[in-house]
Amino acid sequence: MLHMPLRQKILGFHGDIRVPLTAVRRAKAVDNPWMTLRGRRMAGTALRGVAAIGTWIHGDRQYDFCVLRRERAAVLVEVNSGRFCRFLVGVPDDADATLEADRLARAAGVSRG
Repeated sequence: MLHMPLRQKILGFHGDIRVPLTAVRRAKAVDNPWMTLRGRRMAGTALRGVAAIGTWIHGDRQYDFCVLRRERAAVLVEVNSGRFCRFLVGVPDDADATLEADRLARAAGVSRG
């Protein structure tokens, strides 16, 4: 579950998002998440290099959801089903993106990276 504080819900034009672990295909740490964004912002707030929160559309009507702030590392989660293809979520300053990706991959029973 992607639980967002009220401020992120408002800026991202979206509420909390639930994704079953069975839908997770891959989870990996991303050191430079700004280079991983694809497509264009559909709904949400974006100021390149500062914040990106919301839905991005790309390709043939495929959607990604991201929550990024400044130069923080992030975890990229690819899923098999649901509205979104990928989630790109920044980790707090005191967290390690690699450990978070490993934890999620183990919980979902998938490989990391």
